[in-house]
Amino acid sequence: MTDHTEQKSPTNHSTFSIDPVTSTESTVNDTIAALINSTPLVDSNTLHTSRDNSPQTLRRRSSVSIIQALANTRHLLTTNDARKRNFLVGTARQLPENTANDINSFFPSGRLLTIMMVTWNTGEASKLYEQNYTPTARQTAQPKERMLDDICDILLPTFIDYVSDLIIVCTQEMSVAKKRTDWEILLQEVIGPAHVLYHSVHFGTLSLCIFLRRDLIWFCTEPEEDIIKFRAVGPVRTKGSLVITFNLFGTSFMIINSHFEAGHGSEGRTNRRLNFHNTTTKLSIPHEFIQRTFKSMKRTASAVESSIPPSLESTASIDSTSRAAVDITKSCDCILWAGDMNFRIDMPHDQVLELCKERNFREILLKDEFRIAQMKNNDLYANFKEADIDFAPTYKFDLRYDDDTYAKHRTPSYTDRILYRDKPTSLIECTQYKSVEGVKHSDHKPVVAHFRVKLKPGLHTGNLSYGKFNHDVYKSGMYYSFY
Repeated sequence: MTDHTEQKSPTNHSTFSIDPVTSTESTVNDTIAALINSTPLVDSNTLHTSRDNSPQTLRRRSSVSIIQALANTRHLLTTNDARKRNFLVGTARQLPENTANDINSFFPSGRLLTIMMVTWNTGEASKLYEQNYTPTARQTAQPKERMLDDICDILLPTFIDYVSDLIIVCTQEMSVAKKRTDWEILLQEVIGPAHVLYHSVHFGTLSLCIFLRRDLIWFCTEPEEDIIKFRAVGPVRTKGSLVITFNLFGTSFMIINSHFEAGHGSEGRTNRRLNFHNTTTKLSIPHEFIQRTFKSMKRTASAVESSIPPSLESTASIDSTSRAAVDITKSCDCILWAGDMNFRIDMPHDQVLELCKERNFREILLKDEFRIAQMKNNDLYANFKEADIDFAPTYKFDLRYDDDTYAKHRTPSYTDRILYRDKPTSLIECTQYKSVEGVKHSDHKPVVAHFRVKLKPGLHTGNLSYGKFNHDVYKSGMYYSFY
């Protein structure tokens, strides 16, 4: 089964060249689709009720819909391929040409992996479910159901026709009173049974969760993680970067969730640049790249040091000098970086409000801290891309008002961002970049981005995960889908 992700908007077209699918593969997949569709397990009209028409309707999944979702991820293996050990990338007897067969059988449309990435500063709410009350629904709708609807709007937006293969959730200022496992279970419940929690990492008020289509979990390496700490506010860590790296087929990924330091003026900008620099240069992953790169650099530095007279030696260590010069993020094919980066708009408050009313966001972005720095040659930010922004600033909203009113003491700014960097062999296309205006839980709006990446076939050089994922979260999420 494949996940064809085509956008509703006719203006969004893929820039990738699509490899043709062999007739055998097409026949097999068409046969599977025909078998599933010819005998529907349930009438889809009974499973999907508009929230607008029935605001009190519980959005629980039936057992039949879960079976339907799992059936749609079937993948048939021919006996001939099984005899060649052609069912798992990286097996000892697999031939290089067979890796393309593996990946094409899961992505017959041209190996396009679809990714949904979310960043959301939740505002340290102690009651994460208590939000979005309305006069008509306050007494009838349950808090958990309201939260499920909000998370659906974030992770399963209606402007995307199909659920993405890879779903990445980056949150900041999560309440320390909430258990992170409860948050993971909530996400699993919303995303559904066709995906599993591949890996997650939490630090202080930051959280990074990666969900992957369950039939792709066998083609990943063991995830590696790192935490870059910036500073503490009181006893709880609120600023830092969470990083996860892994391979999927022949493509390497680095996923980053950051919360940079706040503040206006030159001091705030300097601190954020330092946060950015430390994240790119202080990483200890990917381990293989680190070991290979810095062992080689250390040998070179030692040779140079031996030729320098003692009177000219620096007091800085070889290791610290060499580490500071390397951007570790360049080790991966695809880097997706999201978070509350606290970038500010250098413009008077009232002027920003007037431009927002006119929806003249382009004019506002001319004074955006990140966009200004990007235009400079060889700037720290210049190597990272960002899709066009066509939504209002996502911070700071005054929660005392029902409508989206910006706080009077803060200039509205695009603090919540999703950046990316790719390589010519693994191009990233951003097809959607939006804020979720309907979620009013925090003084920040969630921001979502939808990507397509053409995967490379190839043998894994790292350790395979062998289908490893968080079973406890999956079981709990499916349990709550039933009851």
